[in-house]
Amino acid sequence: MEKELKDIRAYHLKVIEDKLIELITHKNRILAVQSEEIGEFKKSFNEFKPLTQVIQKTTRECLQEFQSKLDEADRQAIQQFHQQQDQLEYHANRLNQQQNQMQLIQELFEQQTKQRLQISEMQKVKERMLNELQQTKEELEQKKFLKQQLMNNFKLSQQQQIQLQQELKDTEHQKRYWNNLLQEAKGNIRVYCRIRPNSQEDMLLLNGECTLVLRVPERFLKSTNCQKESSFNFEHIFNQEADQQEIYNELSDLVQNVVDGHNVCIFAYGQTGSGKTYTMQGDDYNKGVIPRAVEQIFQERQGMLELGWQTTIRVGFQEIYNEQSRDLITNQKCDDVKLLDVKDIVEVAEHFNTAKKNRQVAETLSNEVSSRSHFIFQLNLQGHLGDKQINSTLNLIDLAGSERANVAKTEGDRFTETKAINKSLSALGDVFNALYTKQQHVPFRNSKLTFSLYKYMEGSSKTLMMVNISSRSEDFQQTLASLRFAEKVKSCQMKK
Repeated sequence: MEKELKDIRAYHLKVIEDKLIELITHKNRILAVQSEEIGEFKKSFNEFKPLTQVIQKTTRECLQEFQSKLDEADRQAIQQFHQQQDQLEYHANRLNQQQNQMQLIQELFEQQTKQRLQISEMQKVKERMLNELQQTKEELEQKKFLKQQLMNNFKLSQQQQIQLQQELKDTEHQKRYWNNLLQEAKGNIRVYCRIRPNSQEDMLLLNGECTLVLRVPERFLKSTNCQKESSFNFEHIFNQEADQQEIYNELSDLVQNVVDGHNVCIFAYGQTGSGKTYTMQGDDYNKGVIPRAVEQIFQERQGMLELGWQTTIRVGFQEIYNEQSRDLITNQKCDDVKLLDVKDIVEVAEHFNTAKKNRQVAETLSNEVSSRSHFIFQLNLQGHLGDKQINSTLNLIDLAGSERANVAKTEGDRFTETKAINKSLSALGDVFNALYTKQQHVPFRNSKLTFSLYKYMEGSSKTLMMVNISSRSEDFQQTLASLRFAEKVKSCQMKK
């Protein structure tokens, strides 16, 4: 079997080998034929190559010539297109101009039509106005006659007005004169007393509007035979329920006296915590004497301006601390405080707030915020009307606390302050005593406080002492001292 397979494989290999030899022989014959054909083609190609080059050259020249003619034709076509486009734009502009002209002509025609209508209406109006003018002329003649009558009446009214103004000025002068007489009749020195608001104790008893009874607490009685109460009389006594408006109503006549041309001093006196600063300055809800007085003077000034007065208002804020004077606006030591021109109440309030911030205060046993200096607010009013002149000053003084050093229990700088305060208050009492005893020499120079105010406490000047007291039993000694000081002041008269 294997032999047969080998014979078959050998046979097939022989057949394949014969076929390969046959194919190689056929391939060689084909390659020989192709070689001959390629040689003949190369020979023919070499013969036609010069002719082909000539044809290519001729073709390129023809193409270049054709392209030049084609470019020239395109250029001419584009040029013609632009010319035609310019012509179209020209004709379009001409058409727009003609349309605008037609529209303008139409508008002019419409305007002319309206004008013709207006002219027609104006002619009618003209005729109507001519008729009215004729009526007006007739009325004018009548009014001329009435005007002449009115002019005659007006001249008479002017004379009456001048006379009335003069009478009003005379009345104002008489008012000032009689008001001053009234204030002098009440006394050039007055003493009011105010019991500290919101006090619940009954150490003080009011007997009418002018009498105050001070009961001595038992712990201050040295024996059973000692006097148990003291009575004091003043022009007016305000109880605990009296509000700020009620207080000022009693003082407003004195402020009016400043407008009338007289100097006025209003003191707030009393121990620390008795309500002096509240009385003079008030708080955000209850205005005190100072802001209310400023409002009253500016209101009165407006009436003076309406009568023809020329006025100027100036204000100053002074502090006397340890016998040294200080301007509370500049916050500098000074001998004389510079008064500042003010135009309205707002400007005064701004200066007043600055002064309050610069004032010396400190804590003592008597009060958490105790005023350690004398505060002086000055408002000077100057004015003239013809030969009439006024130059008066309102002085509102919030005095430092009058308590003694052993009561306030002060030490160090606070003790020195308290001594200076009591020294100046004692000097103020000496001044009132000298006025009371009518001494030729009044010791104004004994303290900076009295020297700063001496020219406002002489002559026709008016002075009011508002004594503020406490009804607490622990304040008995200070309340008694304040009431005795006030009683001594009440007996004084101004130095003439």
